[in-house]
Amino acid sequence: MNLITMKNTLNDDELCRSLIQRLSNVFPDLIIKGGAEEPFYEAPKGDAKAILYFRSNYPRSLLHELCHYCLSGEKRRQLDDFGYWYYPCGRTADEQLLFEQVEARPQGLEKLMCEIVGITFIPSLDDFSGRPASEDFLSRLNQTYEEMRLTPPPTAKKALTALADIAISTQQ
Repeated sequence: MNLITMKNTLNDDELCRSLIQRLSNVFPDLIIKGGAEEPFYEAPKGDAKAILYFRSNYPRSLLHELCHYCLSGEKRRQLDDFGYWYYPCGRTADEQLLFEQVEARPQGLEKLMCEIVGITFIPSLDDFSGRPASEDFLSRLNQTYEEMRLTPPPTAKKALTALADIAISTQQ
């Protein structure tokens, strides 16, 4: 997949607005809202649309949560927070390893999304213990990044194409 990348010149508020506007056209059954204290995916209920909440006005949070959406199947999209568990900071080493196993794939896609919209990507361990990222986590993250560049799954491809369109429109 050949994608355009941009040098981002927008502030966080402007970039979030631009991302939300473009992505809302691509995913009409998904409402994307910033300003949340914590990210959360609210599954659709009845006739209501799904809502993807991201932290504050952080573009990285928006993109990260979008990655979970893009990589979750239809069944998981019917569950709040995609049915995932979450252990808060202060995890044991085993819990952190489990977190890294689950997070490598969405963060590989996030790395590509950040590249396209021109913002810095840094792997997130969501852990303040000082433990470094495992080599396995970083390797799996980079393998996913390469996979997403070449053969993204359909929902991720729609998002990547929309982000590339944003990159083109902001450079004109």
